[in-house]
Amino acid sequence: MNQFFEVRGIPEQLGPMPQSADRLITREEVETIMEHNPQAILPVYGDCLEHAQVLDGGWVCVDFTRRPAPPRYKSKGLDGSSDLCLCYATYPEQPGPAIMAKEYLGVWGPWQMVGTRYDLSKGTHRMNCCFMAEEILGVLIASWDPSGRLLWKRDPESFPGELGTAPTIRGSNIGDPIPLAAGKVRRTIV
Repeated sequence: MNQFFEVRGIPEQLGPMPQSADRLITREEVETIMEHNPQAILPVYGDCLEHAQVLDGGWVCVDFTRRPAPPRYKSKGLDGSSDLCLCYATYPEQPGPAIMAKEYLGVWGPWQMVGTRYDLSKGTHRMNCCFMAEEILGVLIASWDPSGRLLWKRDPESFPGELGTAPTIRGSNIGDPIPLAAGKVRRTIV
């Protein structure tokens, strides 16, 4: 099993750092942790939340008793004001679901939606994407860099205990002809 820290507050520095296995944590391992711990500090693999200061090789604290709130105000600069969660989801073009840390985007129809927040300023050619989460397991309340230095923390009490179900994402397919003006050609937006 991957190593993890039990949580007794949010320390400014993690140490001594446990050695973590070079593999992803399984759903069964998370369920075992959840049975015995309301919060846990887990290792991060991947850079899909780097813009939200969740770094590859770093650590996050997950509160399993709290859930992300319906989408909060987001600044144009994506300053991390959105909620991040631990979820069980299938990343696009992958064969099946896995445990992932993602940004919580809200409810679209009956689905809980999550997404990536790559740091696009680094010149990567990855595009952010969103997809459905099969289950939201908890909310991220802190993040540390690979050396164990605290990057940010949030009060667990600022998150609800239940996940919202009312739709918060609105939209439809774009593609219907839209008249530009009387007498002008109608175009299709794609």
